[in-house]
Amino acid sequence: MKTHPVTLVKQLLCIAILLPIVTFGDQSDGRLDELFAILQSSEDATVQQKAILTIWEIWFESDREDIDELMAKGGEALQSGQLERAEQIFTQVIEFSPEFSEGWNRRATVRYYRRDYTGSLDDIKRTLTLEPRHFGAIWGRGMILALQRKLTGAIRAFEQLLEINPYSRDAIRRIELLKKELQNNSV
Repeated sequence: MKTHPVTLVKQLLCIAILLPIVTFGDQSDGRLDELFAILQSSEDATVQQKAILTIWEIWFESDREDIDELMAKGGEALQSGQLERAEQIFTQVIEFSPEFSEGWNRRATVRYYRRDYTGSLDDIKRTLTLEPRHFGAIWGRGMILALQRKLTGAIRAFEQLLEINPYSRDAIRRIELLKKELQNNSV
């Protein structure tokens, strides 16, 4: 089903209006509610992607120069494969700003790559306490649970992701695969 052209224009205008606003970011930003509404209502892949990218941009806004610098350094360490260093930096972010959900999420990501699944799940839990709609953290939880062979929990995580983003092709595909695997294991 295609989005009506007038609806599409309204959604794109809404995103365009929200982008230039300079305000405090992260999970408490008022722009997120509208972006999540667009994510849930639009069937247009371009509109969905713009909403997702804007949500990520907002989540990365800390409104603190010291935190922004640490987040950038942590990201560089992560990209260059310096996982231990990246974890240390994101731990600093958490210590300096424990209410900043993306600090927790970034450390969860590093711990995932380091195969510290228990630590990653702990950080995901904290991320989701601060921002229950954090689709990146929910996706990570689903991935870890699948790796741990907790297939029912992984399916629930990806179903939760679909509640936030009903058009997530990745979540739909993973649910199908996990259900097949669960069914094969029960035979």
